[in-house]
This record gives sequence, structure tokens and C-alpha cells, in this order.
Amino acid sequence: MSTPCPLGVPGRAVAGTAGQKIEICPLGMDMKLLKGLLLGSAASLAGTGLVPGARAADLPARQAAPIEYVRICDAYGAGFFYIPGTETCLRVGGLVLGEFRGFDPSYSIAGQNFYGNGITPVHGAFAGVGIPAGVGYIPSVSQYTNARSRDATDFDALGRAELDARTQSPWGTLRAFARIDAYYGSGGNSATGSLGSLGNTFNTTAGSSSQRETTIVNKAFIQFAGLTAGYAQSMFDFYADAYNYNNLRGSNATTSLIAYTATFDNGFSATLSAEDQASRRAAIGSTIAGTATAAGGTVPVTINGISATSFQAQPAGARVPDVVGNLRYDQPWGAVQLTATAHQVRASLFEASALTTPAATVAGSTPAFAFPALTSNSYGFAIQGGMQLNADYLSPGDKLWLQAAYEKGAFGYIAGNNLGFNYGAVNQNRYAGSGFTPSDYSAGWNAQPNSDCVFTGSGACEEQSGFDITGAYKHYWIPTLSSGIYGSYMQVNYPGDALAGFGGGVGISNIKEARVGSNLVWTPLKGFDIGAEFMYVHVNQTRPAGLAPDFVLNAAGLPSFQPNTNQYEGRLRVQRAF
Repeated sequence: MSTPCPLGVPGRAVAGTAGQKIEICPLGMDMKLLKGLLLGSAASLAGTGLVPGARAADLPARQAAPIEYVRICDAYGAGFFYIPGTETCLRVGGLVLGEFRGFDPSYSIAGQNFYGNGITPVHGAFAGVGIPAGVGYIPSVSQYTNARSRDATDFDALGRAELDARTQSPWGTLRAFARIDAYYGSGGNSATGSLGSLGNTFNTTAGSSSQRETTIVNKAFIQFAGLTAGYAQSMFDFYADAYNYNNLRGSNATTSLIAYTATFDNGFSATLSAEDQASRRAAIGSTIAGTATAAGGTVPVTINGISATSFQAQPAGARVPDVVGNLRYDQPWGAVQLTATAHQVRASLFEASALTTPAATVAGSTPAFAFPALTSNSYGFAIQGGMQLNADYLSPGDKLWLQAAYEKGAFGYIAGNNLGFNYGAVNQNRYAGSGFTPSDYSAGWNAQPNSDCVFTGSGACEEQSGFDITGAYKHYWIPTLSSGIYGSYMQVNYPGDALAGFGGGVGISNIKEARVGSNLVWTPLKGFDIGAEFMYVHVNQTRPAGLAPDFVLNAAGLPSFQPNTNQYEGRLRVQRAF
């Protein structure tokens, strides 16, 4: 009797005796050998995992990498997560802000073009209308802007992105932080309330202001074991516009720095910081100009072989960074901080035509190469004291801030925010340390940007001095409704030679400025605010020596000099921080 072929091995059916069917394996295959081959193959397949009976212990050791899911990092507060594959915690955040502003528009006379700017107090262009030469300086047509061209309402928007990465190490937390701001402003916001200015679309006295879009690095720094390096809040600062929308005076500066903070027991800390001098660089004034003649001309003045009718000043290149030190004491009741800084003041005086683009040589003057006629190297300083008190006993979250600063030759330390407004760093109209304009909307007789020093007929660059007092209080009526009330007072005093225009040019002005404001903010959800603010600004300035008398200004079609300017501003802001 024939043995059937194994499963899967084809056979051939033939007829047997008595009519039954029998199966014959081909090629006369040895059945015992075939069974051995099949059993060996099955064992081999089991080792590869292709046979269902293979066990996990028989599989290869190499496996696919498991999926790593994002993990929450709670070591640094809410919002942090571990970057997959690392031990670095990251928080992604930002802010979106929309704002509507209303101003009281006024004419503007650009005093910064002639107050303490090396301009002779003569304007021969008006001789044909009965105004004799030599009666004093009369602003030119290009220095006047009419009120009708000024926008009374403006919109702006801010988009901000933030990255905060932290890693724990044996020496403490390693932190990297970056904040990028993209800003849009129209009308008055473009001219004085945004991060720069494009100026007027058409004639500077008749055309309206164009809109402005700009993107800046607001912060970018690294912190490690007490070290801070990068673009960060100055270690001099304390209150720094914590509650107000519109700016107050007092230092609120973002600057490149390298700083070290030592932390001691019982809440004491001390910081020593080397900070970018350019971030505090203010304008340099000049009262050196030629003298008038009876015929209406100007006699040039010669300084160290350079002859010109007008000499204007610029800050010279930095050689030494600003050195800032602070002592701070933090307790559950609040904080106290004392700060001091040394600020290098390097200044150069040039023939005015050497500063034009391109430099222009005036007939009868020395060729306008950028050779300084006079130079000055000195140091200014600033000191500040601040106190912050928690007033939770009145309402949870209530805080009071008080600070005062005095400076000499270091105006940037009382100027306010160094990132925005006409004299900010974005459009380079002046210098970051000159802060914003005395009147936010450049209203009325707009005074000069304040200078660290002024070149006078004494041959020296004489430093000014100033101080500011800033206070703010925030009160929570209920957890979702709060109010802030705040204000600042600033005063800047120049030496007598600068005020008198000693040297032949139009003099500079002493300035007193007061700002008072309040806001009401509703916070229906955490990080989401709807707020309204009202701000009042009052500016008092002395009449610059060399300015024409009022009757002459009126005869030329200009308003009388106004030593006092009042400005009113309202804002409605909606913002979402996340």
C-alpha cells in the first residue's frame, strides 16, 4: 500500500487493484527524508517569527525606537514642557494688542532744529516783508506744521512672540529668552507713538503722517549661574512703566549688557553690569555760530583752523561701556533698590555742513571734511532709589511704587522708554538716550531733545543736570477689575552759557515736565485685558535766547512763543497675553 504524500507535496493518483485510487509521490521521494526537511524548515521559520508559534523570547533584540510624547515640565511654573529628546523645558508665549488713541492736535514748531543746535539768531529770508535782519531767529517754513494736518485719532497694533527655554544644571538654571515685536501704527502713532517715523507723505508742513510698520528684537538674553548676557532690561531700572500705557519718565531702557548678580541670604542681592553706551546715548547741543552784521549777513567764526557760520555737535564713538551697579532687598512686604551708574560723554563739534549727506562745502568756509573743531571727553553719572510696597491688606494684588533719580551728563537715565517715539533708535532721528519728545504729539513750541552736554563759547561741552520722581499705585476693586494711578515729574537744567547762547547761536531751554494718568482695566479671563487710559502732559520751557520777539514772530505769520503746553490723550486697549 502506498503512503500519501505530505501536505503541500504534489502527488500522482493511479488506479489500484479492486478499483481504489492510490497516490504516488513523484521522483520516488524518500518519505522519511522529506519529513525531516519539512520539520527543519518549520523550525527555521519559527526562529524568524514568520510562524505564529514563535515566542517573543526567540525574536531579535533590536527593536524600533518607542514614540516619545511631550511631557509637562512643572519646575518653572505653568506653560513649560520638555522639548522631546532633551532635558530642556520650553515655554512658548506672546501677546496681541490692538489700541485706539485720541489726541488734541495742535500746530508744531520744530524747536529741535534750532534750540541749542548751532544756529545763528538771524534769518535774512524775512527782510522783504519789513522784518530787519538781526532781530533774532525766526523758524523757517519747513519747521512749522499746521494743526489741520495732524491726526486726532490713530490706531496701532502689536504682535509679540516669546520663547523661554530653561535647563537645570549643577550650577543652577540655564535660561535663554527671546521676544520679537512686530508693530503697526498710523497717524500720530507713526509720528510720535510708534517705534519710529516715516515722516509726512507730502510736504512736511501740509501733508499728513504716513503709517508705520516695523519689527524689532525687544529682548534676547541668556542667564546662567548669576550671569546675564544679551539684550535685556537695564539693571538700573526699577518701576519701568509697569502699569501705564503711555510712557512716564524714569529709566525704562532695553540695552545690550553683561551682568553678574550675587544673591545673599535674607533677600539681599547685588548686581554689577557693563551696559551698551549707545543705548543711553543722548544728543549733544551747540550754541557756537557766527555773528550777525548790520547788512543781514553772518560773520564766520574760526575754531582751530575750521571756519564756518554754524557749528553743530554729535556724540563721539563709545570707548567705555556704562557701568551700572545695584543693591536690592526683597521681602514679602515688597522691595527696595539703590542704583548708580557712570556714563561716558564723548562729544565732537563740527562745521554744520560737514554733517549733511553728502557733506557740502559752503563758499568761504573750510572744506567740509568731518574733522572735529572741538572735542570733549568727560563722565556723567546717575543715581536712583526705588521702593515697592505690597498692599494686600487693602486688596490682594495692590502695589505701590515710588522712585527718584538724579543725573548729571546722563540724561538717558531719566528720559523714559528708549525704544519708542520720535527720538528712538528705530528711525535714528536722534538717539536712544534722548527718549521721547517733551510733548508726545510734538505740540506747540516743541523743545529740543535733551542733551548730555552743550558746546558753548567757553570752548567746553558743559553738562546739564536733571532729576525725575515717578510714582504708581495699582488697586484691585475685585479680582477682575483694577485701576492704576501714576505720574512723573522731570526737570532738566542747563548751565548759564548754554541758556544764554554764549558763542553766538540760539540758546537752549530748561524744561519742566509733569505727567499724570489713570486707567481702568477689566480682566474677564487670565491674560485678557480690556482697558482705557487718560493721560495729561504739561511742559514748561524757558524761552531760548536768540529767538525773535513775539511781535516779529507774529509779523512773519507765526504764533507767539508759548512757554507752557498742555496735552490730553486717551487710549482704549484690548490685549491678550498667552
